[in-house]
Amino acid sequence: MPGRLITTQDAFDELCEEIKAAGIVGFDTEFISESYYRPRLCLMQFATPHRRAVVDPFPIERLDRWWEILQDDVTTVIAHGAREEVRFCLHLGGGPPRKMVDVQVAEGLLSRGFPLSYKALVQRVLDERIESHETRTDWAKRPLSSRQIDYALDDVAHLLGIWSRQQESLEKLGRLAWVWDEFARRAAVYAAEDDGERWRRVSGVHKLSRREMALVRELFEWRDREAERRDKPPRTILRDDLLIDLAHRKPRKFEEITATRDMQRRDFRREAAAIWECIQRAMELPDEDCPRKAVSPHAPPQEDVLGKLLAIALSDRCAELGISQSIVGSMSDLQHLVRWHAFNGREGEPPALLQGWRADVCGNILTDLLDGRVCLRVANVRRDAPLTFDPVG
Repeated sequence: MPGRLITTQDAFDELCEEIKAAGIVGFDTEFISESYYRPRLCLMQFATPHRRAVVDPFPIERLDRWWEILQDDVTTVIAHGAREEVRFCLHLGGGPPRKMVDVQVAEGLLSRGFPLSYKALVQRVLDERIESHETRTDWAKRPLSSRQIDYALDDVAHLLGIWSRQQESLEKLGRLAWVWDEFARRAAVYAAEDDGERWRRVSGVHKLSRREMALVRELFEWRDREAERRDKPPRTILRDDLLIDLAHRKPRKFEEITATRDMQRRDFRREAAAIWECIQRAMELPDEDCPRKAVSPHAPPQEDVLGKLLAIALSDRCAELGISQSIVGSMSDLQHLVRWHAFNGREGEPPALLQGWRADVCGNILTDLLDGRVCLRVANVRRDAPLTFDPVG
């Protein structure tokens, strides 16, 4: 198909104008994440009502026009499992998408299947079969083969059709607002992944003393700067377990940095001076400036039992509505609701299960159950939702 692979700025700009005129586009990307600080964008696929195209971003100097389209409030952009597409928009475009649809999420609000692969979603919604033969391909290698281009085009070929069917069903069920609310929430979650004290996510850091946490923080922030400068995954600079090991050992001398077997690699020895500076800064930090231990919310002994009770109620409610429980809330969400509603005086922001479309799905039922205003009983063992909620008194 002539023009299906776009490699020039003029052709890319022309495609962007076509997308703006159409007002809707299917969008997907191919990327490599294991060798870079952030995933490297290797391919962009588009489908409008009139054409499909693959864009090679390597020879195209400016992709700005596409990021501007993603961030306008006019063009509907349809994707599947769109976490990385959102993150590309954040990092390369400078802001979140405004009207992005994730058909994987939409299906979770229409059926009990979440998350479904693209292949499974095409079959469920459109009753069509597609092949997947290039899932482990090296998308950074050039030139691209005809087979790779075909695969990439297939990844967007059905997005418009899937969303058309889903949108019709969502409108009939009065759930279209739920979907847009959930898309916006997830985009905010993805945007927040790079914020805050990311060093606290290192496995085992919660067991450390405040001084040891200060050491991990210094090493983590140095490692992150180095990884970004070199465009390498942070783990290739210094693994998480070695951060913890250094914090435990608290080397007193420069020579002690590489005293353990795992630190004997040549590249670690090359970084010893920078690591030593981090350790010194952390050890010289005043006590009051060391990180404080994260305070875990107090969990009353009843929380586990009540959380499990609410999980049963939520499962039945989701079965009744024909939506996926995993997209509505986790056990952690249920336990948060128990603490907030029953034990913490309902202070602070309401739990996620009492906000937005989730409140419409289950909020009143769960809080009524906690307050003893309703009780559960088996109504019909043959129904998908076999329970019923009866008023008490």
